[in-house]
Amino acid sequence: MLRIFDLFKCYYNGKNFKMSLTLYLLNLLEFICAKPIAYFLKKFGKIRRKIAHKNLEVCFPELNELERSKILNKHFSHLGASIFHSLKAWVLSKNDFKKLLINLNEFDLDELTKSLEGNLVLIPHTTDLEITGRVAALMFDVNAMAKKQKGKLVNKFIFDSRAKYFKQILFPNEVLKSMRLLQKGENLLYLPDQDYGYDHSIFVPYFNVPTLTVKFPSIAKKRSGCKVYFLHLEEIKKRYKIILKEIDMSGEDLYADLALLNKKIEISIREQPARYLWIHRRFKHRPKDDLEIYDQSLMRKK
Repeated sequence: MLRIFDLFKCYYNGKNFKMSLTLYLLNLLEFICAKPIAYFLKKFGKIRRKIAHKNLEVCFPELNELERSKILNKHFSHLGASIFHSLKAWVLSKNDFKKLLINLNEFDLDELTKSLEGNLVLIPHTTDLEITGRVAALMFDVNAMAKKQKGKLVNKFIFDSRAKYFKQILFPNEVLKSMRLLQKGENLLYLPDQDYGYDHSIFVPYFNVPTLTVKFPSIAKKRSGCKVYFLHLEEIKKRYKIILKEIDMSGEDLYADLALLNKKIEISIREQPARYLWIHRRFKHRPKDDLEIYDQSLMRKK
């Protein structure tokens, strides 16, 4: 047991790193269970595995099959660990959670949390999504948009956990309420890299592929004058480096704003491609007369 504890200390690369019992137990569970879970997901998640394979093929045509397979294998390893990363976001105390962050002290949290301007904080879908969300809450005192989960007990646990650090949680159909919060100078967390359908999106290049991209970030900038930030994390030896950059959206050119956003997301993915959530159908809607990217067997049945 002591040898395992020493191993965790090496992961965190900190001679003075003090690990709480809760964090230690979560790390132990991850150490024991993540690989079997990853194997199970890859072995029996046939449809999701094929979706991820196709996404990597579309986004990284310059790589050969072996190189993409290596990313896919690493991706499932991250998926296997993701439940434990989520638990860290949901159950760790504020002080313990801060121990996961390498460079939090580089940011002026007073300026970010007390800014009179509204801030729209955009984050990508990664396997450490819940960690990123809690980092945003720590830095911005933020409201968040989130979908309900399947299963009442799971949904209650997740939303009760998130409610501990988000000001309030809004649902995707509460766009007007979200806009009013930004107009009042509050902060909002939003995930823009998902195919929400034709009604509220336009086709914009993403990995050089025309991809439906939701209009909300650009419209929010125009209507509220908010600042727009892109937040993502770089994982380094089981801890996280925060990367926060303001996006220079004008709010006047919808296409240019969304193309800039997609490029920011693409750059962040290329830095650590295995951590991106490749199993979702990012390209499920196509421009008229374009070939479908996913085989019909990979699409949800209506």
